[in-house]
Amino acid sequence: MASVMVIEKSPKINHDDEVFALLYKILSSKLAPTIGEDLEKIYQLSVEITPSEIAKLTEKMKKSFLEQPSLLVIGNEPITVVADMHGQSIHLLRILMTCDVPPAQKFLFLGDYVDRGTQSVAVICLLFCLKHRYPNHVYLLRGNHEDVNTTLNYGFYDECLEQWKSEEIGETVWRQFVETFNCMPLAAVIGGKVFCSHGGISPSMETIEDINSIERPNIVPPYGLACDLLWSDPAQPGRNGWGLSHRGISFTYGKSVVDEFCYKNEISLVIRGHQLFKEMYPQGCVLRFGGRLISLFSALNYEGHRNNSSVLKLEFVGQKVRVKQVQYRCRHYVQLKNHEILACQDMKQAQKQSRKNASTMGSVMGRI
Repeated sequence: MASVMVIEKSPKINHDDEVFALLYKILSSKLAPTIGEDLEKIYQLSVEITPSEIAKLTEKMKKSFLEQPSLLVIGNEPITVVADMHGQSIHLLRILMTCDVPPAQKFLFLGDYVDRGTQSVAVICLLFCLKHRYPNHVYLLRGNHEDVNTTLNYGFYDECLEQWKSEEIGETVWRQFVETFNCMPLAAVIGGKVFCSHGGISPSMETIEDINSIERPNIVPPYGLACDLLWSDPAQPGRNGWGLSHRGISFTYGKSVVDEFCYKNEISLVIRGHQLFKEMYPQGCVLRFGGRLISLFSALNYEGHRNNSSVLKLEFVGQKVRVKQVQYRCRHYVQLKNHEILACQDMKQAQKQSRKNASTMGSVMGRI
């Protein structure tokens, strides 16, 4: 792979009062019990995010994403890779709680933050706030669900309309999010050795530097490199080369294709999300092609499938990449103890002050 400067020029913490206030609001919000489809009690964040807050946040994020290349180049510090979240706000907080929070830990998210689940707005706002506040410690890639057509059909559009009880306001908010999705980067290389995208690789890609030729903002096209990075899938074991996808869009890729891609670009490992195989249900990820490709899925009990999920912690030792899996078992969300608070380290003082100013802080979701 050609040598590229690592993109970590922005400050460690971006001190923006508006983003801090929204981040604090989400992290300190109460839990509200609700009844799931199986008539059992589950918990969700009870947080009211205003259209004005979203308008300001999305404007900042559009600018932030467009300042980055389409292919992120991330250094070889330890990092946690997280795949599909699909509107699971409580589980996202659980991941932050168990893996540590920025700036103590770096994160790369592989897309599909919205749709399917019930709290896509809270999930994407929390991730945007974290990305804006900790630009060198949180990286967000675009998934196939971060798109105008997909969000119209799989829940996010409807959630926006339902949340504000006004079609005009809800549609405006949805459009602001979609315009921001159109600006997001599409792939990343970590430590020069690990290639990450939501779906995988593309027959339209000679080298990974081709990804930087993708112009943004853009809608996801029906074919080509930008489409394949978000939509392609590994072929079933035993099938080689390129094939047509059962999804009706993009391609499947076999072992020989991945081997050639890795050799040409000096890549040791490919990590992608996008797909929940039955064989993934117990462990939340699956290895293919001699361990050179990992399919990762981070949403628990996806659409009632009772699947486990996982994230991957990467460490670089010399020329080797160590991969540690953190697994989350499928179970119903439960409220944590009242003294436990999830927050980023630089927010501790604000939380202490908040506890002094009120007899109870209300919420609480985890701890540092």
